[in-house]
Amino acid sequence: MKLPKVTLGKVHITLTGLLLATIAGGALAALTIGFSSTGTAVTYAASPGLQDELQIQLSSDGFSPSEVQHVAGTFAIVVENTNVEGDYTLRLKAADGTVVKEVQVQKGSAAWTVTLTAGEYTLTEASHPQWECRITVQ
Repeated sequence: MKLPKVTLGKVHITLTGLLLATIAGGALAALTIGFSSTGTAVTYAASPGLQDELQIQLSSDGFSPSEVQHVAGTFAIVVENTNVEGDYTLRLKAADGTVVKEVQVQKGSAAWTVTLTAGEYTLTEASHPQWECRITVQ
């Protein structure tokens, strides 16, 4: 039986991929993927049993995507460093400017777990404040 393909703008989701994700978690899980009208925001949430993380790329041009969304709760933020050399510092700030988490990275990529409530957050690199990834938590 051929399963239907769902099209959201330029993104195609095949139901087999969603089914494999739920089976891999060992139980039924809700997995949602969405995109903003600009195509830059990604939303996903996974129930317990699936790895729940935001994946963000860091390059010499800044963060990609520049906007992400996630449901409130505990999840991992993974920053894959594609070509920024040397040490760098990542800062996650709340909308009021409060530093929620600061991670000093000695080369390479970084990952950490956060528990965030609904609101707006900004991820920046300390030496390059113009590099920004906005995180909307719902």
